[in-house]
Amino acid sequence: MIKYIKQAFSENGLFTLGKMAYGLMDNTRNGLKNSPLEYKWLVTMLIAAMWCIAFGIYTAELLFIGYNIIGHIVLITTAFFTFFVFTTEKARAPKANPNRVRWDLEKEG
Repeated sequence: MIKYIKQAFSENGLFTLGKMAYGLMDNTRNGLKNSPLEYKWLVTMLIAAMWCIAFGIYTAELLFIGYNIIGHIVLITTAFFTFFVFTTEKARAPKANPNRVRWDLEKEG
């Protein structure tokens, strides 16, 4: 796996690395795609806390781990809340009529 990542990065640069990261975070393709929203939120919080602790230990900034965890919880909760509001409103909104406007280029200009 690491060999593939190194090869892809050397051939295509940051674009491939970005596609791989997006594929990991894409909720239609990752391991949490069939999980309920509450479970996705909980697992995302645990992963965020794990990464905060890991980077805090790596950089020896142990005093700021709590602030990092709180910041991640706030940001991820806000993202999940925004997703919930948008999906709820999309389900509640009436279906729009199809656009019946026709643009005839022969009669224009």
